[in-house]
Amino acid sequence: MENYQETREIMFKRIRALRKREHYTQNQMAEKLCISRRTYANYERGVHAMPVEVLVVIADTFGTSLDYLTGRCQEERKAS
Repeated sequence: MENYQETREIMFKRIRALRKREHYTQNQMAEKLCISRRTYANYERGVHAMPVEVLVVIADTFGTSLDYLTGRCQEERKAS
């Protein structure tokens, strides 16, 4: 299993890629999460750790799992 830093890097890369693919701006994501754009940007860059509640909303927004976001699996979509 990857170490903590590698897991964080995978997570932030995947979240950023999903956001961009779905054409969400950082501001739109921040509004969806009820946080400031600056806070969201800091989460996405890895400056601050994301609370699990934020990760859950992000996973739900993109129809994926926490396991995918954190690099624990390669399957992007949730099982139906």
